[in-house]
Amino acid sequence: MSVFSGISDLLSKGMDKIWPDKAKSREQQTEINKEELKGAPPSRLRLWRSFLGWTLSLLFVFEVAVRPVMTTYWPDVPLPPSSIDVVSKVLLLMLGGLF
Repeated sequence: MSVFSGISDLLSKGMDKIWPDKAKSREQQTEINKEELKGAPPSRLRLWRSFLGWTLSLLFVFEVAVRPVMTTYWPDVPLPPSSIDVVSKVLLLMLGGLF
């Protein structure tokens, strides 16, 4: 019986390495994040990045989804020139993409 239990323990450990428990990983990452924030001084940089991220995301949605609808159904409405190239570059750079 102990041989079978040893083999099953090895198999379960191997399966955990191949397919880790995502809920457990999220819990561990949440705890790590909480510990990192405890010692961090209050920063306005986090607010600035959040503001910039939301602003760029809203501009991207406007350029990709709203502008085509407006130009299709209301072609007489004057819109500023498209800035999708600048918005997408800055947004992707902020998210860690490289150009």
